[in-house]
Amino acid sequence: MAINSAVLDNVYNYYHSDIAPKTSSRFDSHNKKALKAVYKSIINISKDEPVFLMDRSKELENYTISMKESAHKFRNDVASFGSTDASLLFSGKMAFSSDPDTAELTRSKLSADDTEDIGTYSLEIKQLATGQENTGKFLDKQDSGLRPGNYSFDIATKATAYELQFVISQGDTNYDIQRRMAKLINNFNLGLSAEVMENDRGESALSIRSNTLGSHAGEGGTFNISDEETSQNSGIVDYFGIRNTTAEGHDAIYSVNGEEFSSPVNEITVGDRFNVTLKKPSEPDAPVAIGIKPDYESVRDSIMSITDSYNEFINKAAGYIDVQPRTNLFVSDMKMSSMFYISKLDKLGISQNEDGTLSVDEEKLSEAVKEDGAPDELETFKDFTRFALRKAEDLQLNPMDYVDKRIVAYKNPQTEHFATPYITSAYSGMLFNSYM
Repeated sequence: MAINSAVLDNVYNYYHSDIAPKTSSRFDSHNKKALKAVYKSIINISKDEPVFLMDRSKELENYTISMKESAHKFRNDVASFGSTDASLLFSGKMAFSSDPDTAELTRSKLSADDTEDIGTYSLEIKQLATGQENTGKFLDKQDSGLRPGNYSFDIATKATAYELQFVISQGDTNYDIQRRMAKLINNFNLGLSAEVMENDRGESALSIRSNTLGSHAGEGGTFNISDEETSQNSGIVDYFGIRNTTAEGHDAIYSVNGEEFSSPVNEITVGDRFNVTLKKPSEPDAPVAIGIKPDYESVRDSIMSITDSYNEFINKAAGYIDVQPRTNLFVSDMKMSSMFYISKLDKLGISQNEDGTLSVDEEKLSEAVKEDGAPDELETFKDFTRFALRKAEDLQLNPMDYVDKRIVAYKNPQTEHFATPYITSAYSGMLFNSYM
């Protein structure tokens, strides 16, 4: 029987939508060697697994998927901070934006072994790219100056023209009609966004904006609205005042190291290496720095990020203790095992809380890595990360390990054990049973 991958995706996302949003990651791509290693690991685990029965409830399905995905996310988070090989942590460089609220760094084209000194770019943003906007007249929300009947209006864009029709009933107010028109425009996917604006005088106006940014001077604008040649009653365009353009589209204007550029969108490339999203004009004489952080800052930020991700991993598991009590074994194991490493990281300002999560004294951490690099402590932190990754990998391979289940039979230690990989993959069987 052929399996429709789209159907399987829908089934998986049905369960996972209640747990956490799943995003694609470049670390989810694996070569043949990596997949073979995963397969061998599953085989080895399954040889010693007992035969068991378990409750096949939807709560269990959500639990196993959540635990597996939490472990998977932790692994990918660590990989994004350096490498899933803990020994390679802190060896790379970190791209940064000094003011992410003004200019957000979305992607860097630097590799971990890129040793070229590229310096820091100074980015000044004079204006963002904007789209055309037609904002109508503010009218009394409860009033109505239009007769009941069938109305229509035309919207012409660069691609084509559309006639939108709707009905005005007896008793419809200006606000009712404006909301109906906004919904009609948004539902037609015309590349426009419409909303009803209100003021403190009990008035409302219809505002229509183009999703296409940039200047279109000399081209007649991004879109035009009229109702002179429609098939139904006219007059609604001028009544609401949405014919005239109240704000034209503009290109983004910015400078990099003093050289000025323009862009029809707010996503730009700085120095052919950094993809940056412009979010607001920069303050006068306060340019945004885009570049590579010094090593100690990369180390500090990596440690902070890894501990944050580790805490999220632990808290996610702890949230299921009441539903699946055996999860407490996992949380306790992580807490007790981590103490061996964390007790040696006082110089980095890292300590363990009562619930097993970690706390970081940021000032102490900054001083330690800035002063002498704290080589011994960083090696200990790498060992801790290696341990946490190993536990996360075990949880990924066998998310059923901490499920409450009834042991039916243990394998005879005197005989050769055969692989039963279906045991560690029971959660996938749950998904298949849900739609086959």
